[in-house]
Amino acid sequence: MFAKSSFALIVITLFTVIIYSNIYQSPFVFDDQPGIQENLDIRNVGNYLSVDRLLKPRDIVNLTFALNYRFGKLDVFGYHLINVLIHIINGFLVYFLSLTVFKQLSPSFTKPFGRLNGPNSKLKRSTSKERRQGSNKTGRKQKSKKARSLGRNAHPASSQPSIINLQSSIPWMSLVAALIFIAHPIQTQAVTYTVQRCASMAAMFFLASVLFYLKARIVAQSSKLKARISGSHPLPAFSFQLSACLLISIICGMLAFLSKPNTASLPGVILLAEYLLIDRTWEGWKRKIPWFCLTFAFWGLFVLYVIGFFSGAIGGEGLLEDVSRLTQETENVSRWSYLCTQFNVLVIYIRLFFLPIGQNLDYLYPFKTGFFDGYTPLAFAFLIGIIGIGIWNIRKNPVICFGIFWFFITLSVESSFIPIRDALFEHRLYLPLFGFAIIVSYLVFHFLSNKRSLALILSLSIIISLGLATYLRNITWQDNTNLWSDVVSKNFHNWRAHNNLGVALDKQGRTEEAVEHYLQALQIKPDYAKAQNNLGNALKNQGRIEEAVEHYLQALQIKPDYAKAHNNLGNALKNQGRIEEAVEHYLQALRIKPDFVEAHYNLGLALKNQGRTEEAIDHYLQVLRIKPDFVEAHYNLGLALKDQDRTEEAIEHYLQVLRIKPDYAEVHLNLAIALNKQGRIEEAIKHYLQALRIKPDFAEAHNNLAIALFRKGNIEGAIAHFRKSLWINPDNITAKNNLKKVLKMQQTK
Repeated sequence: MFAKSSFALIVITLFTVIIYSNIYQSPFVFDDQPGIQENLDIRNVGNYLSVDRLLKPRDIVNLTFALNYRFGKLDVFGYHLINVLIHIINGFLVYFLSLTVFKQLSPSFTKPFGRLNGPNSKLKRSTSKERRQGSNKTGRKQKSKKARSLGRNAHPASSQPSIINLQSSIPWMSLVAALIFIAHPIQTQAVTYTVQRCASMAAMFFLASVLFYLKARIVAQSSKLKARISGSHPLPAFSFQLSACLLISIICGMLAFLSKPNTASLPGVILLAEYLLIDRTWEGWKRKIPWFCLTFAFWGLFVLYVIGFFSGAIGGEGLLEDVSRLTQETENVSRWSYLCTQFNVLVIYIRLFFLPIGQNLDYLYPFKTGFFDGYTPLAFAFLIGIIGIGIWNIRKNPVICFGIFWFFITLSVESSFIPIRDALFEHRLYLPLFGFAIIVSYLVFHFLSNKRSLALILSLSIIISLGLATYLRNITWQDNTNLWSDVVSKNFHNWRAHNNLGVALDKQGRTEEAVEHYLQALQIKPDYAKAQNNLGNALKNQGRIEEAVEHYLQALQIKPDYAKAHNNLGNALKNQGRIEEAVEHYLQALRIKPDFVEAHYNLGLALKNQGRTEEAIDHYLQVLRIKPDFVEAHYNLGLALKDQDRTEEAIEHYLQVLRIKPDYAEVHLNLAIALNKQGRIEEAIKHYLQALRIKPDFAEAHNNLAIALFRKGNIEGAIAHFRKSLWINPDNITAKNNLKKVLKMQQTK
């Protein structure tokens, strides 16, 4: 299978690499910050190597982030590379799944035999009966001639070339479907947006699960057919292949749900595939229903286990109440309101398939109050019409039916009555796009079945247009400021976008512009705690500490358990010399979030300033327990240990800093001082010199190096470095006195 499809796989790979070639330095954005940058769990791969941990929602994806961090820390290149590779694999899976779907439905590509697909046995019986009836009339010469004359002009004969062309075009149709899937710009939010790897990984396992299920069913049919012909039992090789395919399908299905819960809809797609592609007879379904019930019961138990139903995440209200609570991400939106909103959202999704313009990272789509709010009735009628088209095409064009119901089933979790905080996100279309891709591919080759060259040219035009749109869309993702400016330009009333644009501008040093966007966010949504906190940060950076304190306090008034605001308020109060109040807010932040690294670190600094060195050391150690590569924590812990005359321990932490950051001049200086204190003067001199190589105008390093050289008897060298220290800092009284003493000793000699 792979050997015959090598051309298609190469094309899919090359095209994906080209259209996503401009994303590898795109920064982390939006939920990448809590999901990757601030996610301390991914700093250690070992956190995800237990079975219990891997059976938690999305921790399969977090394991891949942990591996990214293990080999590249927070370098965005590796994260984007893995996302693109997953997208390529999904392109392969879409190709093979399309190939399977088209081959299974290939009998339906004929007009006279296309009202039912191949698996339907009633069709075969009726056509056999018609042939028998037709054969009884062959004795009449005149009618026979007329029948032959009509036969030449009848639809079956005239359509035969197109039938052959369409069936022989199946590999091309499959390739086009795969290229539409990977090239469509709607996919950028699941590929370029790093943290949405969960959407692409879930789709990868979902597609694989459906593909291997179909392979298993095809193997079973083939095995039964051969056994019937030979009059023996199915061959062991077929039984092994069947079992292997089914096992892989089950494992992939479980991995899909562990990657993202929206794949709970997998049983619906399996039933759709079984009915449309394998068997539509009631006799066959009567035998399979018990097996399906057993399998889906197992699936239901697995889903409940993963979402925490059996692990203490229940409230004891009762089975229905507990399940209801676990299937509701937010209580701020009612199920009815969310469902009515989704009628409108689904129409937008369909529009984005056909016309992917005006794409937006964050639509902040408003929730509807009820069924008669806005265009909801019209949206509902439109969706019913689409479903009607799908039902009408069950017999006539089952490919269209399969694609339509794939779309609705794969969106059934996120676009139904299960409330989610945000009504609309483009990455939710990653998996449903497969249904659109096979419909478009089929229709192009169906209507141009006698003109394959024209069908290929039209397909190529569609794919290149989509690929170009993807490449251009990815340019928007290359800079946080550009990305959030794009969001604001498309929805000026998006307070979240104004806030995030402010953060991006602040990081670029454009604080005045950042303040304007924070104020705009607060004008739209006055109770937005994040904007109050970020405005406080911007004002603090401008030296407007008093105003910053006011905004931190407002953030805490809106959201009392806002740990970041407590920490930032503590920093502002510390700058004002109000150390005791600062300490209280750091402690409050830690009560809310015990593993809050920055709060532990800042509390350690504040306690050190109060002379509470032992307590400061405890908090520095807490920081390093959570984040072992925190350079400043190692450095300040070394300083605190030095103050307690624990020189050997201080040296170890200085060395740890230099392993992480070798060009840290101040650490080389303090390490040299500690080594000098232990009498290891030669080693100390090396680190003084290293500090000066990094920072040549480091006055304190010149002074201390001069002292070490003097002790080694290098008077000339000592004098030279004392003079350099004074040239850099003429007010250094210590260096002045030391130079005077050395010069006096030199004159005495």
